[in-house]
Amino acid sequence: MMNIGRKMASAGAALLAVAGLVTATAPTAHAEGSYNIMISTRITQFWADYCLLTTTSGNGRAACSGNKWKFNDFRLGTVHNTGDRVWLDINIVGGKDRKGIDLRGMHYIEVKGDLAFVEVCGYRSLDAVAKGEKPLNLHGPGCAG
Repeated sequence: MMNIGRKMASAGAALLAVAGLVTATAPTAHAEGSYNIMISTRITQFWADYCLLTTTSGNGRAACSGNKWKFNDFRLGTVHNTGDRVWLDINIVGGKDRKGIDLRGMHYIEVKGDLAFVEVCGYRSLDAVAKGEKPLNLHGPGCAG
C-alpha cells in the first residue's frame, strides 16, 4: 500500500514538473501592473461609490470605495497593463451615476458638486496640485485651476 502511494506521489510530481516546463516555454502576456489614484471628495454634497476600472480589470476586478461622503481623501488601485484604458465610475446615491470618465493618465482626482452638478478634475499627481499646475477637465463644465 505504501509503494502505491509513493508511486502516485512521484507520478504527480513528474506531471507537475512537465506542466511547469510547458508553462515556462509557452508565450505569456505582459505582466499585470497596477494603476493607482487618490480621490478627493472634499467639495461634494452627495454620497457615492467610486469605482476604478481598466481594460484589464473589467467589472470583475474593479476597485470600488464603498459609499463616501465629502471630507474624504482615499486611494484606489486596480490591475493595469500598458495600453489599457482607465476610467472612473461614480455611482451616486439618489442621483444620476457618472460612468466611464476617462482618466487620461491622471492620478489625483478632485470631485466637486451636488446631485445635479458633478465636476471631475484630474492632475498628474498630488505633487502637481502642490506646484499649482492647472487641472485637466475630465467631466463637467470645467475645472478652475
